[in-house]
Amino acid sequence: MNDSSFQPDPVLDPLFERARQNRPDTSRAEYAFETRLLARLAQRPESARIGSRAWRLLPFFTAIVLVLGVCQVEASHASQDAEQAAALKNPDAVDLFSSLE
Repeated sequence: MNDSSFQPDPVLDPLFERARQNRPDTSRAEYAFETRLLARLAQRPESARIGSRAWRLLPFFTAIVLVLGVCQVEASHASQDAEQAAALKNPDAVDLFSSLE
């Protein structure tokens, strides 16, 4: 933002200045905010508290992701092994496919 060609906007700058000077009084809304928030959250039905259940299931989902990752790596190695075996059995096909790339 240290651009020397920066020109302030003559229309927006006075509006921004007026907005900075007009600060609303938020002290009433700030009073006991945490207490009111916790009371409102406690009134919510159990079905709305899915976040707590999701955190409890996190280790299970992590294990699933790790297993799927290992399976993907194994499938990738098997695919590379099959490609190498096919190249050994039919070297002409390798030349054909390498010319297409």
